[in-house]
Amino acid sequence: MSELSRAWTARRHHATGVTPLEVWNLPVFGHELWELLGAPRVEADRRAGVPEAQLAEQLFPALTSALEQLVHRHAVDAVWLSGGLAGLEGFEVGVAKATSKLGCPVYVSESPRFAPVHAGLGLVAARTPLVLDVGQTSIKCASPGAQHVFERDLNQLPRLFIGMPRPTDGHHIVVAVRFIANALRTCARDLGDLTVEGLCLALPCPLDEALVPGGCTYGWEGHASLVADILEEAALPGGGTVLVLNDAELAAEAARMELRKHKHRRILCLTLGFGPGGALLITSTSPGK
Repeated sequence: MSELSRAWTARRHHATGVTPLEVWNLPVFGHELWELLGAPRVEADRRAGVPEAQLAEQLFPALTSALEQLVHRHAVDAVWLSGGLAGLEGFEVGVAKATSKLGCPVYVSESPRFAPVHAGLGLVAARTPLVLDVGQTSIKCASPGAQHVFERDLNQLPRLFIGMPRPTDGHHIVVAVRFIANALRTCARDLGDLTVEGLCLALPCPLDEALVPGGCTYGWEGHASLVADILEEAALPGGGTVLVLNDAELAAEAARMELRKHKHRRILCLTLGFGPGGALLITSTSPGK
């Protein structure tokens, strides 16, 4: 390990009142939810010639069915949606109509794609924070005054679905590490002469206390040194704490910020990207107070 990477201390971050939820495989209409409510579905509809203005509409039956299940199961009094698909043309107006009988309000993030990374800047106790939200289709990055998107090159990083064989030589993990580390270095340059003093890294997979990742389409589940490898490859000068969490947990922090004036107690937070991610946010505010 290089001297630069030793200067960074990574730890699992648990936000107050946030519990990750596994929703991607929720049974809906005889399918797993990600098949009907995710980027692959939108890509297939585009290839089939569905007009851009109608793409969001195709998602609403599955979304409504999933919300009916999840709202009841977790006894929530509000739903908050973010992610790239929540930015589709007509999504906000359409989802209001589709969920009008749900029994609780459904909010769409003010900035569906970037709200989580902006919230992450507030989590890092440093003058010059850097936040990366690693998705399965792209990486979103934010530093004070700047934001970027880095699209995943499927020729270099093909999707390895859960259950598919992983390359035995591990080259897919090496390429993924370089992809994330390159995004870190590029975003750090936005700071000019300033040095990054704190990082927040959100990953699209389960994480245990030792930062061992679970399954996702990068195929890195069980790779215990993933975060350390990313920091080693990025070789950022400076040093400090790296907060590591699941991407839906980071989205819940954005929901906390955006809905703080609404006084909701239990909020279901869904990120709609390659597939849906979820978290339950329990706030310290009781309704009516």
